[in-house]
Amino acid sequence: MAVIITLKDIRKKRELSQEKLAIASGVFVSYIQKIDQNAIRRVSLDVLDKLCKVLDCDVSDLLVYVKEVA
Repeated sequence: MAVIITLKDIRKKRELSQEKLAIASGVFVSYIQKIDQNAIRRVSLDVLDKLCKVLDCDVSDLLVYVKEVA
């Protein structure tokens, strides 16, 4: 099972830089960079909530389940 975080796609659709999203959400820019690079395996619900408020989206928009091919 794989879950990917689509933050980068949504952030770009909203025309927000990593820095602007960091300032608006209160999440460190370095953490947003790691999420964008898929270098983070776990993101807290608190962080997802902050990002969703700024991006005006649902958590389900940020997290996508990808089935593994056997």
